[in-house]
Amino acid sequence: MSKTERPPLTWVALGLLVALVATNVVFLALLRTGGPLIGLVLYAVLLWRWRQRDYRAAVVGGLAGLAVHVVEVVTIGWSAYPAPMALNLILPALLVPVAWLAGWRGGR
Repeated sequence: MSKTERPPLTWVALGLLVALVATNVVFLALLRTGGPLIGLVLYAVLLWRWRQRDYRAAVVGGLAGLAVHVVEVVTIGWSAYPAPMALNLILPALLVPVAWLAGWRGGR
């Protein structure tokens, strides 16, 4: 496999990262608070690390993003915007195993 070729799982995980960035942009526009901005910074760093094929960063970042949003739902409650909130819970939960598998398969 050449350096430019990537397994399909890496493209799925990259799509999940891009979707998380888009979700945080929507939340930033709707809420105008610092939380989505922090999420944007996190996922921008993960995209930058992704270019270096550091899949572990995506696993850890996905776990962190999922934990933050679960705590947010438990402590504050469900958002007035249920679709982006659901995506902020589902996408990191999907990112973690996909990025882990991409890194595992990429290391073989």
